[in-house]
Amino acid sequence: MIKHLLAVTAFVVVATAHAAPQETCLTNELEAGSITAQIALAAGNCHLAQASDDTQRIVALEYAHSWFLRALALGASQAREGLDRVERGLAQVAQENRYALRN
Repeated sequence: MIKHLLAVTAFVVVATAHAAPQETCLTNELEAGSITAQIALAAGNCHLAQASDDTQRIVALEYAHSWFLRALALGASQAREGLDRVERGLAQVAQENRYALRN
Protein backbone atom coordinates (compact mmCIF):
# COMPACT_ATOMS: atom_id res chain seq x y z
CA MET A 1 0.00 0.00 0.00
CA ILE A 2 2.75 2.46 0.93
CA LYS A 3 4.80 1.53 -2.15
CA HIS A 4 1.73 2.08 -4.31
CA LEU A 5 1.09 5.50 -2.74
CA LEU A 6 4.73 6.51 -3.22
CA ALA A 7 4.65 5.40 -6.85
CA VAL A 8 1.46 7.33 -7.52
CA THR A 9 2.88 10.40 -5.77
CA ALA A 10 6.08 10.24 -7.82
CA PHE A 11 4.08 9.88 -11.03
CA VAL A 12 1.89 12.86 -10.17
CA VAL A 13 4.87 15.04 -9.36
CA VAL A 14 6.63 14.18 -12.60
CA ALA A 15 3.47 14.55 -14.67
CA THR A 16 2.59 17.96 -13.28
CA ALA A 17 6.13 19.25 -13.37
CA HIS A 18 6.37 18.49 -17.09
CA ALA A 19 2.87 19.63 -18.01
CA ALA A 20 2.58 21.94 -20.97
CA PRO A 21 0.12 24.85 -20.88
CA GLN A 22 -2.51 22.93 -22.86
CA GLU A 23 -2.41 19.91 -20.54
CA THR A 24 -4.49 19.38 -17.43
CA CYS A 25 -3.04 20.22 -14.02
CA LEU A 26 -4.00 18.89 -10.63
CA THR A 27 -6.90 20.67 -9.05
CA ASN A 28 -8.13 18.73 -6.02
CA GLU A 29 -7.96 15.08 -7.06
CA LEU A 30 -5.73 14.02 -4.15
CA GLU A 31 -6.50 13.38 -0.51
CA ALA A 32 -5.33 16.35 1.55
CA GLY A 33 -3.07 14.13 3.67
CA SER A 34 -1.21 12.78 0.65
CA ILE A 35 -0.16 16.18 -0.69
CA THR A 36 3.47 17.05 -0.10
CA ALA A 37 5.19 20.39 -0.54
CA GLN A 38 6.74 19.11 -3.78
CA ILE A 39 3.38 18.07 -5.20
CA ALA A 40 1.86 21.43 -4.27
CA LEU A 41 4.78 23.28 -5.90
CA ALA A 42 4.49 21.21 -9.07
CA ALA A 43 0.74 21.81 -9.26
CA GLY A 44 1.23 25.54 -8.69
CA ASN A 45 3.84 25.72 -11.44
CA CYS A 46 1.59 23.78 -13.80
CA HIS A 47 -1.29 26.21 -13.27
CA LEU A 48 1.07 29.16 -13.57
CA ALA A 49 2.15 27.82 -16.97
CA GLN A 50 -1.50 27.59 -18.00
CA ALA A 51 -1.97 31.27 -17.14
CA SER A 52 -0.37 32.14 -20.48
CA ASP A 53 -3.64 31.04 -22.13
CA ASP A 54 -5.82 34.17 -22.03
CA THR A 55 -9.05 32.15 -22.03
CA GLN A 56 -8.15 30.49 -18.70
CA ARG A 57 -5.80 33.06 -17.23
CA ILE A 58 -7.72 34.12 -14.13
CA VAL A 59 -8.78 30.58 -13.19
CA ALA A 60 -5.24 29.29 -13.71
CA LEU A 61 -3.81 32.09 -11.56
CA GLU A 62 -6.34 31.37 -8.81
CA TYR A 63 -5.45 27.66 -8.79
CA ALA A 64 -1.73 28.48 -8.83
CA HIS A 65 -2.21 30.84 -5.89
CA SER A 66 -4.03 28.16 -3.92
CA TRP A 67 -1.36 25.52 -4.61
CA PHE A 68 1.52 27.86 -3.78
CA LEU A 69 -0.17 28.79 -0.48
CA ARG A 70 -0.49 25.10 0.32
CA ALA A 71 3.17 24.49 -0.59
CA LEU A 72 4.23 27.40 1.63
CA ALA A 73 2.15 26.00 4.51
CA LEU A 74 3.86 22.64 3.99
CA GLY A 75 7.28 24.26 4.33
CA ALA A 76 8.34 24.96 0.74
CA SER A 77 10.05 28.35 0.86
CA GLN A 78 10.27 28.31 -2.98
CA ALA A 79 6.50 28.84 -3.01
CA ARG A 80 7.03 32.51 -2.13
CA GLU A 81 8.50 33.13 -5.61
CA GLY A 82 5.48 31.45 -7.21
CA LEU A 83 3.10 33.52 -5.10
CA ASP A 84 4.89 36.69 -6.15
CA ARG A 85 4.55 35.72 -9.83
CA VAL A 86 0.84 34.94 -9.36
CA GLU A 87 0.24 38.27 -7.64
CA ARG A 88 1.99 40.13 -10.48
CA GLY A 89 -0.15 38.21 -12.99
CA LEU A 90 -3.37 39.07 -11.15
CA ALA A 91 -2.34 42.72 -10.92
CA GLN A 92 -1.68 42.73 -14.67
CA VAL A 93 -5.12 41.23 -15.36
CA ALA A 94 -6.74 43.88 -13.16
CA GLN A 95 -4.84 46.63 -14.97
CA GLU A 96 -5.86 45.26 -18.39
CA ASN A 97 -9.49 45.09 -17.29
CA ARG A 98 -9.43 48.69 -16.03
CA TYR A 99 -7.93 49.80 -19.35
CA ALA A 100 -10.56 47.87 -21.33
CA LEU A 101 -13.38 49.43 -19.31
CA ARG A 102 -12.10 52.95 -19.97
CA ASN A 103 -11.97 52.42 -23.74
